[in-house]
Amino acid sequence: MTAARRDPEATRLAILDAAEEVFLDRGVADATTSEIARLAGVTKSLIHHHFGGKQDLWTEVKLRRFAEYGDGQRRMLQESGADEVLLRDSMALYFRFLQKSPEMVRLLAWMFLEDDEKCADLDGELMRLGVERIRETQAAGGFRPDLDPRYILVAFLTMTQHWFQFRDGFLRDVGFEGEREALDDGYLESMLKIFFEGIGPKAEG
Repeated sequence: MTAARRDPEATRLAILDAAEEVFLDRGVADATTSEIARLAGVTKSLIHHHFGGKQDLWTEVKLRRFAEYGDGQRRMLQESGADEVLLRDSMALYFRFLQKSPEMVRLLAWMFLEDDEKCADLDGELMRLGVERIRETQAAGGFRPDLDPRYILVAFLTMTQHWFQFRDGFLRDVGFEGEREALDDGYLESMLKIFFEGIGPKAEG
């Protein structure tokens, strides 16, 4: 008997790791519990014992990945003051999360396409907190009041996700050269400047 089978939590983690690898490689429709079990070193019955069917396992994979970002962002939104610094830090946190976990970009795309209720609940909570903090910053005079705070939030999410979804094509088509990490850093810096300062010429003085 393997160590994973002797330890229920180790078994769960082994199954989740294997499932994520198979789902990302083959897609949910083509993935099989047999393949996941083989990669995890467990039996199919253990997968069903811990997670139920394949769709339940897929949901757990998404929830686990999203929680890595969601927990940190939730703490930041709950504990930080409502100001420009909070939004800047939130944008940087989300950017670095996707930079560190590129597979999450694909998971996010599937989450939105599937309209998964459990994942949407987590995402919706963060969205509501984010909109609330932006609205508070507007009320305090930190952001212009004529913008819908929901659109501000969507704009920051879109600017971040789109970079990682299409980065390689952008780099190829517009002639970027250099290390990917340095290019990521350059984009993050420019994104923050565009978001908070616009693209018009800077006022002198």
